[in-house]
Amino acid sequence: MRIAFIGGGNMATALIGSLFASRHSVDRIQVADPGLDARQGLQKRWPVHCFERATDAIKGMDAIVLAVKPQVLPLVLDEIGDLVSDEQLVISIVAGIHTSQIAAKLKSAAPIVRTMPNTPALIGLGITGMYAPISCNLKQRQLTQNLMESAGEVVWLERESLLDVVTAVSGSGPAYFYYLVESLRDAGVRQGLPADVAARLALYTAYGASTMAVQSKADVTELRQRVTTRGGTTEAAMNIFEAGHFTELVNSAIAAATRRGQELSEEGMQP
Repeated sequence: MRIAFIGGGNMATALIGSLFASRHSVDRIQVADPGLDARQGLQKRWPVHCFERATDAIKGMDAIVLAVKPQVLPLVLDEIGDLVSDEQLVISIVAGIHTSQIAAKLKSAAPIVRTMPNTPALIGLGITGMYAPISCNLKQRQLTQNLMESAGEVVWLERESLLDVVTAVSGSGPAYFYYLVESLRDAGVRQGLPADVAARLALYTAYGASTMAVQSKADVTELRQRVTTRGGTTEAAMNIFEAGHFTELVNSAIAAATRRGQELSEEGMQP
């Protein structure tokens, strides 16, 4: 398979690295990025072919991965819209932009799959939400799944609108997780722990708990309850979380992120 990446940023880099690390059968990878440093960096790490212009990168490729910011995508699609053929698979990892909006910019009937990966893909532990219109066949869906599975887990969605929720939960989710670890670290320091000790305790607690949750057959609710002994220290802390309406705060945050994803579809594709 020959794949062109339009954009050579973090997520494109993660996918390219994962493809090589997982030894997927990729015949050729081409990358378009206007930044000389980005192109040179990619070529130093992997046997990829880099171009300044997207029009040069997509020639003869089987799949085109759109990996640019939502605000940049209209310019990219204006540049390549006339050149994408019906046989080329278009895979978008751009937040907020609908498949119908991408299709409207193309002069062909190229199949389009929309995906939403997250940054742990950089270490092969990502998870990607994916949506394919009914016009995409099984082979095209499988090609996209193979690409994204090289960087972690995948889930398919039946409705494209749910990708905005995926963006809010898992796309932005690592930042929430880091924020919690940061808060645990700082709280430990305030209670008298040395800064390096507090940081290590918070980080490895998060690492161990998340790994345990992934590997366990028990639901996270059950795992939480096992730690929360009645009348113990954990319950004392959980009572404070509940008094501060922690669950409602998380719900409001995810709702806000979902709305922002919906807004991006309007802002990103404005002429």
